[in-house]
Amino acid sequence: MQKSKSALFLMELIIVILFFALTSAVCMRVFVKAHDVAHETESANYAALWADNAAECFYEYGADDSEKIKSTLASGFNLPDYAYSIDFSSDDDFEYMTFKFFYEPKDEEIYSYTFKRHIKEVS
Repeated sequence: MQKSKSALFLMELIIVILFFALTSAVCMRVFVKAHDVAHETESANYAALWADNAAECFYEYGADDSEKIKSTLASGFNLPDYAYSIDFSSDDDFEYMTFKFFYEPKDEEIYSYTFKRHIKEVS
């Protein structure tokens, strides 16, 4: 009789260990996904902040002072894994600045927006 009780105990112990192994695997997947979501949110926050900075410089200086805009943004930009690009264009009535924000290790574009500024004087 003693043999069957110890065999039953070992079987229960194996089932419990298997259950905890499966739950820990599920928890690890959840933690990894949460880490990825947190990184995406952080990247989006950085992109929105720097797009706002770029827009303020663009509306203040205009496309004529594009070097001043680039130097102003470069002086405060200290995010090691991120980069941005700025392109300027214009037509008869508007100046345009396209701001793109990248996550460099994955070469992934996070955010892109085109700002426009009216260049005609109102009389």
